[in-house]
Amino acid sequence: MKLPCALFVLLVSACITHAQAPGVPVYVEGRGSRPNAVLMEQAKKSQGESALLSMTKAIEQARRTQCDLVLPVPDTKALTPRERWQRARMSHLRVGQLYLCSKCDKWHLDLAGGYAITADGAVATCAHVIAPPPDMKEGWLVAFTEEDVLLPVTEVLACNVGTDCAIIRVKSEQPLTALPLSLDVSPGDSVWCFSDPGGKRGYFSEGIVSRFVKRSFMSKREADKLPKGTEVAKPVWLETTTDWAPGSSGSALIDQFGNVAGHVSEIQTILEEPLPVRKKKNDSTVIEQLGTQMVFHQAIGAVEVKALVKKP
Repeated sequence: MKLPCALFVLLVSACITHAQAPGVPVYVEGRGSRPNAVLMEQAKKSQGESALLSMTKAIEQARRTQCDLVLPVPDTKALTPRERWQRARMSHLRVGQLYLCSKCDKWHLDLAGGYAITADGAVATCAHVIAPPPDMKEGWLVAFTEEDVLLPVTEVLACNVGTDCAIIRVKSEQPLTALPLSLDVSPGDSVWCFSDPGGKRGYFSEGIVSRFVKRSFMSKREADKLPKGTEVAKPVWLETTTDWAPGSSGSALIDQFGNVAGHVSEIQTILEEPLPVRKKKNDSTVIEQLGTQMVFHQAIGAVEVKALVKKP
């Protein structure tokens, strides 16, 4: 028996609507969607009520190099794939700045990633995530849960620009899902990352730890943020085959037990060698587009985050 076309479409739509398991979010994307509009409204309201930490104070507090925290003990029970995703998602925060732009005189909300490391509000992220944007006239630090609930940042507890690590404190009415830090990491270990690459919400990717490497130089982005001649520690990079992109910075890399192996810091792209310039008949020149050969995903190991916490 053939179904009427309209009924068939209705049934297919219903199946698609309920294709995901209970509790799994469906992210809205596309033209006309404004995923940050609700967040911006919350942030501006809190800023108006003086509930947010100003970037002026945040910069002063970022001089702190250590803080007192009681960290959870690493777990040893392997999680199922769904449990890993759920734990990564529940611990993930969107961290960044609400700021007034000096170029366009408009408000912007610039968010990356972070992850809870204590239930009472300590959150780890990258130092460059909480650094002021270059075009900021005035700004405030903010954080949001995966459920789009604003958690005011109240303090920068510790920071190390050289190792691209920072720990902030957020105010939350509910206990956070805290991830333990693991120092037992080796090439070949599987790792997973929940982040928002390129503004694509809730992307969960899998890879392996490929190597550890220590650079003998500082990137231009890092050097530009420091006074000339400043010497800072250089981190040991944990490189993985896990996917991420701009917007993922500060998001946790978790192991099979749900412990933090590190967090997203940088991406290094290896391009093809430049091709010869080609001339057209009208003598205009065209430079051949370079292809991407490989992308290195560089994370900061959990050991660097733990170094910001004083030993008991």
